[in-house]
Amino acid sequence: MPVYTAEAVVLRKLDYGEADRILTLFTLERGKVSAIAKSVRKSRSKMSGQLDVFAHGRMQLAEGRSMDVVTSFQRLTDESLLAAELQRSAAAALVVEVADKVLEEHHPQPELFGLVRDALARLSAPGAHARMESLDFVMRLLAEIGYIPELQRCSVCGRDLAEADELGFSPLAGGVVGGRCLEPGLVPLIGRRAVKILRVLAAGDRDLFLRLRLSDDDLAEVETALESQLEHHLDRQLKSIDFARRIRPPRREPQPATAE
Repeated sequence: MPVYTAEAVVLRKLDYGEADRILTLFTLERGKVSAIAKSVRKSRSKMSGQLDVFAHGRMQLAEGRSMDVVTSFQRLTDESLLAAELQRSAAAALVVEVADKVLEEHHPQPELFGLVRDALARLSAPGAHARMESLDFVMRLLAEIGYIPELQRCSVCGRDLAEADELGFSPLAGGVVGGRCLEPGLVPLIGRRAVKILRVLAAGDRDLFLRLRLSDDDLAEVETALESQLEHHLDRQLKSIDFARRIRPPRREPQPATAE
């Protein structure tokens, strides 16, 4: 069987038989590939404990009839912190699930590969802010697949959002809506501060974004907008987003104003 080498990230795994493991790989050279790692779950295997979800490394594979066979693996990054912290695990799960959903078999996408690889590496770094890294990834992913939200003008009528008394976020409309286009009760409201944060993300100024001091409420509002945009355009609910929502701190309800 012809043998080839590829840089790859493990997106999904399925234990098979007594000791094998079927993997969904995102490779730089060949796009998404299905492969089997034989006897990898045996303790004496040289790849034992290596080929798990999130793993990034250099692989040697042999081409097979139904799927390729992993013959060797050399880890290129350390993903141990991803399994050690729940917020990091949730963010990393979003990265690999989204990649799995948007990729086609054997269709190389080097830009998207770099986005996925870098997101996992950043989430693995000591001191990483998992929720902010996740937001940065989602906005970059939306830009890569052509669904970045409209944040400067009303997504429906095109008017300047500065003229609107209230703003909302509508994935169906493609971004922020305001003024007469805002349908109360149908389009979730979004604050101007959250819109400003989204604009920083959309501009790709990662350093500025990571310097922002964001409260849990700020993060929750921006997450709600971007995750709804992502799920709408993928036309499916993502298990990783549902999990991330369940482990986040509860969002505080706005308190009514009180008289002095």
